[in-house]
Amino acid sequence: MPLLANSPALAYALIAAVAAVIVLLHLLKPRPRQMLVASTLLWASVAKRYRRRDRLWRWWLSLALCLAVGLAIALALIRSDAPGMTTGARMVLVLDNSPSMAARTRDGKTRWSHAIERSRSLIEANAAQVMLLDTMGGAPVSGYVSREEAQAAVGRIRVAIDGVAQMPTVPDMASAQLHIVSDGVASLNIPERAVVHSVFEPADNVAVTALEVRPFPADPLRYEAFVQVYNASLVVKHVRVTLRGGERFALSQELDLAPGELVDAAFDVSGFEGGVLAAGALSGNDAFALDDVAFAVVPAHRAKQVVLITQGNARLEDCLRSLAGVRVRTLTPAAYRDDLHADAYVFDGFAPSTAPSVGALLFQPSAVSWLPAPAGEVNNATVAKWDRTHPLADGVAWHDLRIKHATLRSAVSERTVVSTANGALIATGQAAAPWIIVGFAPQASNLALQPGFPIFVGNALAWLGDVDPSAARSIGTVHVPLINGYVVDGGGARIASRATPNGTVFEALRPDVYTVHAGARQLKVVANLLDPRVADINHSRFVDRPPSIGQQPAGLRRPAEPWMLLLLIATAFLLIEWTAYTRRITV
Repeated sequence: MPLLANSPALAYALIAAVAAVIVLLHLLKPRPRQMLVASTLLWASVAKRYRRRDRLWRWWLSLALCLAVGLAIALALIRSDAPGMTTGARMVLVLDNSPSMAARTRDGKTRWSHAIERSRSLIEANAAQVMLLDTMGGAPVSGYVSREEAQAAVGRIRVAIDGVAQMPTVPDMASAQLHIVSDGVASLNIPERAVVHSVFEPADNVAVTALEVRPFPADPLRYEAFVQVYNASLVVKHVRVTLRGGERFALSQELDLAPGELVDAAFDVSGFEGGVLAAGALSGNDAFALDDVAFAVVPAHRAKQVVLITQGNARLEDCLRSLAGVRVRTLTPAAYRDDLHADAYVFDGFAPSTAPSVGALLFQPSAVSWLPAPAGEVNNATVAKWDRTHPLADGVAWHDLRIKHATLRSAVSERTVVSTANGALIATGQAAAPWIIVGFAPQASNLALQPGFPIFVGNALAWLGDVDPSAARSIGTVHVPLINGYVVDGGGARIASRATPNGTVFEALRPDVYTVHAGARQLKVVANLLDPRVADINHSRFVDRPPSIGQQPAGLRRPAEPWMLLLLIATAFLLIEWTAYTRRITV
């Protein structure tokens, strides 16, 4: 209703113009007509006593009433909070921007869009000064700001994609109105004096809440995928669960889920050679897209081709042949070539002059330039310590290991897996491909006689084949321990990132497989939204409350609009002026 809201100069000009016109019209009123009468003695006597003072008083009263009517109407046409005319009203506005606010409503908009519209209306109508807060702690302004600043700041607030919503700290001021715009899904401690505006509307949502891919226990070449699907809708939903990988691999299941039902679906994905696998839950009218899909990285599970280079080592060859999913080819050092078809090499007492192009496990190798130089020889060695977090050290009783003769390497902390008191026994590194050095021959120790020997060799081949490791994260802010890296999404597009002293940080805004590159190293980050609490977008305290209608607590009444009061005042003065004129009180 108010006009000239953004131009105080025009508002003041309008007020001055109205006042000037009213005064000018009163000054230009027609003078009384002169008439000839037989005698003026009587009239002159009366005019001398009363007329001048009486007409002056009536004229000023008429001017005052007209000014009151005109200025009241002029003030109603402009905003009453222009500089110099502020009413002093204050409002604290809290916007709930938790993830559930991204749910789509029946009109095609999101709950957040309705919250923005409601907030703008509240700012427009209720206060001259606004304190803008949000439940995820990212409000772009602090303290009380003008109405115009608050309107601009509302447009800069975004719905969070992760995190837990909390009621912000609000000032304890009885004079400030407190308004909260929310869908009621987040658990907020809402003060009793708050005016709550609900934007909740029931919406359908079927979510993927878990995805796990793992090998069959009896056959490591076969893989199984488990997909957990949750129906957060208030009605029964027909759901199609799909798995897709690469260009040709696709599986699906049809499910009917009751409201609130959680189902685990299993898929045999042995036919998928490996790579990025996407699980989706497809249903009609789904209103929340972030949890409809999840990703996993499946390791290649074809038979691994391993070439053993040795002059003859029956125990090591038998160990390799006993590993499931491993195909072994044995050659002598003289027959070695770097162009052999292999997924990994195992060198026994030998190392080539140039680093191989695939991963290599080397038992007491000869000295070459691409490997760390030997640091000394030791007899009757025992293990002093080992890295319990490294996959190479898993499943082996290292404290029972006894070694007749070993060649040690310098104990470099980031490469050492197992060490004696004098140096490293087992270490890892990177040349053209990853390598693992074992400083002793299996037959020169009791390791070849332990159950942990094939476990160690299997761990080593798995580690060497993991050239593209992956890490699981939730969507949102992601930190990876690769310094000065850059990030690309699943489509190959580069996304914004920033460097930290300990790595690289980026924002995963949706489920995807992101790749962080840092020099020759790279790390795949699988970012998913697998949280049933976020998927439960209908778990609202406002289920029985109409949407987009402010619910006001008892005892708190919304004040009348200033322009309405001014129009009422103008009408009252107009009636007074009309009554005074008809009774000949004013001129």
